[in-house]
Formats: sequence, C-alpha cells, structure tokens
Amino acid sequence: MKTKTALLFIALTLCLVFFSASANADCTTDRCYGQIERVYLSSSQLYIATDGDERNLDCTATADVYITILDTDPNFNRYYAMMLTAMSTKTPVGLRIVTGSDGCTIAYTYMGN
Repeated sequence: MKTKTALLFIALTLCLVFFSASANADCTTDRCYGQIERVYLSSSQLYIATDGDERNLDCTATADVYITILDTDPNFNRYYAMMLTAMSTKTPVGLRIVTGSDGCTIAYTYMGN
C-alpha cells in the first residue's frame, strides 16, 4: 500500500512540475519567456524558437516563429552559449526584443523570474 501511495505522490508531483513549467511560456509585445525549443544557426545569424507564440511580439518574427541574433552583435557568443545552456538544461529564459525590428532582433536575455 505504501508503494502505491508513493507512486501516486510522484505522479502528481511530476504533473504539477510539468504544468507549472508550461504555464510560464508566454510571449508579449516586447519579450518571450519560456523554454527554448529550437536553435538554428545560419552563416550570419542565430534563430531561436521558444515554446511561446512569437506572433504576439511587436516585430516581424522570421517564419512567424524565430527570434534572431545577428552574428555582428558584440554579445553573439554569449547569447549563443546561454541559449544552448537553457535548451539543454530546460531552464526558462527571457528574450527581450527590439520593438518593431525585422526578424525580432534580441535586445537582451535573462534567466530566472
């Protein structure tokens, strides 16, 4: 009986963690906060897709999905490392965009609430 109760407790805990993590995914007019779903590197920029809806941003997201970081940005390598870390550790990240930008260019990023 204790094993059944313990398994039920674990299952409920996992459900709470899953739903609380997915509830944090959000894109507003100037930022997306949530999990990184995809990172795509081209010859001149980094494309980032989150679990939020990038169409809510006040910018033109590439393919309605991607926020971009140009490789000419002085913090490109730092941003790239942060995105890979956030994606591999499933840590939510905030991506603040340049309002009205073509490609939804990153202004800054943050981890934590």
